[in-house]
Amino acid sequence: MTATDESALDREMIDGVSVSSGAARLLGSMPVPHVIDGRLTASVDGAVRDIVNPSTGNVIGHVARGGAADLDSAVDAARTAFVDGRWRDLPPRQQEAAMSRLAGLLERDAELIGDLDSLDAGILRRYASHIAEYSANALRYFAGWPTKLSGQLPPVGPDYVVQERIEPVGVMGVVKPWNGPGAIFAQVAPALAAGNSVVLKPAEHTPLSATYMAQLALEAGIPPGVFNVVHGDGVVGSAMVDHSGVNRISFTGSVATGRKLAAAAANTFKRLNLELGGKSPVLVFADADLELAAAAAAQSVWNNAGQVCTAGTRTLVQRDIYDEFLAEAVRVSEALRVGHAFDPEVAIGPLITPDQLAKVRSYVEVGKSEGATLAYEGLLVEGLAGGNYQPPVIFSDVSNDMVIAREEIFGPVMSVIPFEDEDEAFRLANDNEFGLAAGVFTRDIARAHRASVALDVGTVWTNCYQVTDAAVSYGGAKSSGYGRSLGAPALEEYTRRKAVWSRNY
Repeated sequence: MTATDESALDREMIDGVSVSSGAARLLGSMPVPHVIDGRLTASVDGAVRDIVNPSTGNVIGHVARGGAADLDSAVDAARTAFVDGRWRDLPPRQQEAAMSRLAGLLERDAELIGDLDSLDAGILRRYASHIAEYSANALRYFAGWPTKLSGQLPPVGPDYVVQERIEPVGVMGVVKPWNGPGAIFAQVAPALAAGNSVVLKPAEHTPLSATYMAQLALEAGIPPGVFNVVHGDGVVGSAMVDHSGVNRISFTGSVATGRKLAAAAANTFKRLNLELGGKSPVLVFADADLELAAAAAAQSVWNNAGQVCTAGTRTLVQRDIYDEFLAEAVRVSEALRVGHAFDPEVAIGPLITPDQLAKVRSYVEVGKSEGATLAYEGLLVEGLAGGNYQPPVIFSDVSNDMVIAREEIFGPVMSVIPFEDEDEAFRLANDNEFGLAAGVFTRDIARAHRASVALDVGTVWTNCYQVTDAAVSYGGAKSSGYGRSLGAPALEEYTRRKAVWSRNY
């Protein structure tokens, strides 16, 4: 019986909801362990921390809380695995086969992984399994690359032959956020495809799927020590940046933390790939399909309770249709329920922690004090208690210099900003420190093309939003970071070039 069959037939109750027995077993391993050199291990000092369900506020388990000593062990294991070549020197077709097997295992156990992400991250259960499938798609795409990283033979004349080799960088440190824990392999897959070893630090609030996926990697044939998981807080992340055995860091998180990491990495000349925050504009022109634009703009903010880096929290609407758009956005949002991640009728789940909830609510109060109009605030479902719930909020009459229009809120708060013409729309869109993504809704293809050139962001969507594919590069501009995590350009982040000269006698 496969894990998927088991999860369908064998269920257990965790914090009032039915989950797969595999998810329950992982939570029952007290505490949830690190995975270092292929072994499930407790922290060196025995420290643990609570795992809290954002939907209820209840403690549902415990996880090992790592420190510098645990990171040292993981880096040593990764370094040993890299040096002895157990993965780096494996024939490329065997690397591809192992990565493809891992993709298949993620697809097989997507429901189980979805249970884990809904339990510790509060991601809607009807959506969470797709995140594991997203990881599987990334693995399948990058599984095709080990046989294609072939380097070059630059022409230098008859006296020499030059081989320009593409090589892995060594040990990769990957730091993942809590808003999409099952998407681990979107960053890890290109590192593996390039032949690196990896040490992953999941977000301290969402450890479950990382430990489970590391075990699946071993089952797929990824050798021990090649993919390691160390749980912990910022202490582990800081130690990773300072560690001489880590060659490169891939970090997804806040701008403030990204700046600290970049400053610390400068001391060791460590290369960084940073995917930081966003305050993405959605531009809606008067000729747009109004229903499509309003639904897409609202969903871009309500998705995962606004805890998405590309959330379109600055909605720029041409004044000719401003009132009509606002009414449609409110109408769409009024139909959405807020509640428990496992409730199939719910469209907006909980925020990750009480602190995040307090932060979002403080921004709502700031918006009111700045003079923005509270056009809509949703209602909580009756009977909810203990969870970190924030109903959707739509502010109108927002100016681009207000705090709610400039700072990343990371919650379900939409600011609707009017503009007069195309030039003003582009100016307002670019007038922000962030540059992760943007959306454009218009029937004018020439305008859409002009927008794609004018907008200073890493991704532009036209008449759609938050569409991704593993084959398409992804990353930001300005304070949203640098480097790419998907597509062929991602491989450049995880490789280096070496020129080898030979004289012809």
